[in-house]
Amino acid sequence: MIGYLVRRLVWSVFVIWFVVSTTFAMLMWIPAEPARTLVGPHATPETLARVRQAYCLDAGFVETYGCFVGRMVRGDMGESFRTGRDVAGIIADKIWPTVQLALAAMFLQLAMAIPLGLIAATRRNRLADYLASGTAAIGQSAPTFFVGLLLMYLCGYRLGWFPISGYGEGFWDRLHHLILPGLTLAVVGAAYYTRLLRSEMIEVLTTDYVRTARAKGLSERMVVTKHGLRTGLGPVVTFIGLDLGVLMGGAVVTESIFAWPGLGREVLSAVLNIDIPLILGVVTVTSLAIVGANLVTDLAYAWLDPRVRLSA
Repeated sequence: MIGYLVRRLVWSVFVIWFVVSTTFAMLMWIPAEPARTLVGPHATPETLARVRQAYCLDAGFVETYGCFVGRMVRGDMGESFRTGRDVAGIIADKIWPTVQLALAAMFLQLAMAIPLGLIAATRRNRLADYLASGTAAIGQSAPTFFVGLLLMYLCGYRLGWFPISGYGEGFWDRLHHLILPGLTLAVVGAAYYTRLLRSEMIEVLTTDYVRTARAKGLSERMVVTKHGLRTGLGPVVTFIGLDLGVLMGGAVVTESIFAWPGLGREVLSAVLNIDIPLILGVVTVTSLAIVGANLVTDLAYAWLDPRVRLSA
């Protein structure tokens, strides 16, 4: 186990370095100049030169790379081109709303997907299976922006059940504001997990150890939930780790629709303004979230399925 963790940590450092370096290269090669974006199209050459020098944009690719990435290695993410604020401070302010949204979406996904997946698997080729599978197919086909606008119109504007935008103040008010954006993200994910769990459970319920459990006289509910579900959840947990890492990086469309003050909206603004320090900072945090979620997922998968062994 220790050897496995060490190997994964070393590999994670390489992955994060590669992602950040690739992002930096793409930012340097796009046909736009960050300095001119900062000072506007009518700036004088002298002003542009001062801005390039101040923000380490006046050197070659290698020197500029060393300036930005080398500073990040030392723990300094720099200052935002657009606001002048410390990038670490901006991310610290925005990451908690995104964490809340990601966890809410994941909870709602599982709350919908697990019952639907179990119903579809245990009632295979019956009406309940067709209804659950059809609902999942519709949900998986719906674009996120369409689901968000539909929920905003129906549940927010027409019925008035939930606020249609904002972050809220206080625990209960914030939870009230969180439901619609969380549900928007959850619909597509729940549809996919429903179909995945159905497929896995159909296979698991035909295995020898499940037939043995039935032969011992255990109830069908006990067989499904205690013996089948634990193994069937393994692949689902794998994708949960991937999804959670991506959600932690910020759901740009959903946060924009519902004016949710998370990393997604912040990175969208940073990209539009070619705010290199902020983009690199968000990419680094997102990479850490995805790598960390994948590691936790692998450990959880091994715990759920004793047949899986983690080796160095």
